[in-house]
Amino acid sequence: MTVAVAALRVVLPPLKGVRAHRSPPAQCAASCYTKLSIASFSSTPRAPQRLPVAAAAAKAVDRTRPRQQLVQVEPDGSDAWRLDPVVDALKEGAVGIIPTDSNLAFVCDLGSRSAVEKLLSIKRVRGSQRMSILCRSLQDVDTYTQGWPASRAPGQPDLFKLVKRVLPGPYTFILLAGKELPKALTNVDKGKSKKRHEVGVRLPDDPVAQAILQQLDRPLLCSTAAMDDEGSMAPDAAVLFDRYRPAGLDFVVDAGPRRADASSVIDCTGPEPVVVRQGKGDTSFLD
Repeated sequence: MTVAVAALRVVLPPLKGVRAHRSPPAQCAASCYTKLSIASFSSTPRAPQRLPVAAAAAKAVDRTRPRQQLVQVEPDGSDAWRLDPVVDALKEGAVGIIPTDSNLAFVCDLGSRSAVEKLLSIKRVRGSQRMSILCRSLQDVDTYTQGWPASRAPGQPDLFKLVKRVLPGPYTFILLAGKELPKALTNVDKGKSKKRHEVGVRLPDDPVAQAILQQLDRPLLCSTAAMDDEGSMAPDAAVLFDRYRPAGLDFVVDAGPRRADASSVIDCTGPEPVVVRQGKGDTSFLD
């Protein structure tokens, strides 16, 4: 072993910039010898440590299923950085509840069939129910719908110009679906993807909802969360979290107390726009 250490000292040249060891050669050799472990010269590789089967399986599940969480943010979205886990979860197929400028809403990735089916399962509704999408801008409306119909009456203002005055706002416009609308909006009763001919579009005037949408690559599918009587306070976020977490809900964004105000629904699929439901948004701009 002494010979091996001596040979090692001869082969390895002194490193530049490193102060030389001032101990006598014999003492240095003895010191090096005591620091070298016989195991370090062994040619047998050390077996890698492995997790128990149950722990490994749990770790694998954590990678594929977002962690359930209740995220609290300021109503004005001033601490939007807290929403980063929510954005990541949505991109991974999570279903959650977020605030809007009207009611709280279930949301999920528009293009994920499994997420859409999960949302419908949590709400216990049929796939044929009318759904809406939360858009990031008017450009999303042009991409996923056929847009607002042009005015057919002489002298009547173009509907698109009227809409631009009130958006973003608490309105749901029913428009003809465009070719880019994913088939993920499924009819789970038959287990098949179903292309929808109509879709509701929303541009919420809510800083928290907008902070989430602006970090995504496409709109979110949305559906109204459970609420009490219209005009009353919406259920507390923690209550909704406890209510729907056993059914698979992944997160709830708590931005403080909210009123349970429904949006105004305007059907724009016919010759003239028709107010289907008068809600929070003022519809007099159509007169």
